[in-house]
Amino acid sequence: MQVTRAEDGKTVALTFLEGSGVSGSISLDEAQLSQLITSLGLAHASLVEKRPPPPIEGARFTPVYTTNWALQIDALTEGSMLAFQHPAYGPVGVVFGPQDVEQIIRGLQKQRTMIRSNPHDASQPS
Repeated sequence: MQVTRAEDGKTVALTFLEGSGVSGSISLDEAQLSQLITSLGLAHASLVEKRPPPPIEGARFTPVYTTNWALQIDALTEGSMLAFQHPAYGPVGVVFGPQDVEQIIRGLQKQRTMIRSNPHDASQPS
């Protein structure tokens, strides 16, 4: 499918690709598109649920620089859950086990020791 943003900026059109055996398009507003993204994500998760996660080294991703986020204890694993609002996928959460938390703490402490030429630079990506 091809996704095209409408001129009004309030909807997108999903158009079936030539050769797909289906023709036409579907117009979706923001809420409908978010619901579709969530449904597709859950469908994908069910297809890969029995596989180990692929390595992150070399993976391509787009960082999120502005978001709302929350950190809370995950009672099931005794770890911590970091949840944030991803602009493309909606709310996303990841649970870090106790060993992961220690590694993150060490990494954040190391980051705090970095010398920056301008104090404002601390809030900018490096």
